[in-house]
Amino acid sequence: MPNSERVTQTEYIQDQVTETDVTQDKTLPSKPDVASTVSFLFGWNMELAQFYFRRYQQYCIAPASLLACQSVEDLRAHHAEFLQQMMADYRENAIRLSMIANGRGSEASLHSDYASHLLKAQDDAAAIIEQAKVTASRIVESAEKRAASSKAKSETSVAKKTA
Repeated sequence: MPNSERVTQTEYIQDQVTETDVTQDKTLPSKPDVASTVSFLFGWNMELAQFYFRRYQQYCIAPASLLACQSVEDLRAHHAEFLQQMMADYRENAIRLSMIANGRGSEASLHSDYASHLLKAQDDAAAIIEQAKVTASRIVESAEKRAASSKAKSETSVAKKTA
């Protein structure tokens, strides 16, 4: 065995002295090369940036979705859903970063579930569109009420002037 030597190790086990032969390998682990280090850092930073972007999108969508809440229960349900999604995102990102740190962070393994992400994005887009429809209908209802109210006021004032 090159770069290794036999050493006698004395062990003290329950007041008994025993000697065992231990092989100690004197070779040092190789230093990582620049390319693999840069690749690791690039993968790590890209994953973090993508994670931050995904979470930022969720934070930006949250106020618009609050407009669809009509009661305190709706608000609580929305908040609970937001927190569950946040925990799922953090859990998924921890797994992805772990894969990168363990050297298994190739593009194929990180994006193997592309179809599920695409379906989730479509579902999210549909939810956003639905929320926009609800908000638009509220705006239209509010405008119609104001128009009816102002029309009634103007008719009343015209009636008073003519009388």
